[in-house]
Amino acid sequence: MSYGKYLLIWVWLIALLAAGTFISTLPISKTEAVLLILLVSLVKAVLVALFYMHLKFERLVPIWIVAVFPFFLIGLASLLVFSGLL
Repeated sequence: MSYGKYLLIWVWLIALLAAGTFISTLPISKTEAVLLILLVSLVKAVLVALFYMHLKFERLVPIWIVAVFPFFLIGLASLLVFSGLL
């Protein structure tokens, strides 16, 4: 991949960073702001994973392992936290 492509992705990441910062100043509820910022962060994570981690050029199986494992950890952590509240 050429350096120009990396630079373009970097510009997109900076723009999404600015968008997340701007969202926090909008006159919307905190819940809506958090959801929008999480959505922007998800897009940034996908860009980093696809281009900087070179997952765009991998087979589909390793991508699913990388994509599903964080959700497993979040579910496990949630289970541990909420089991203490019961």
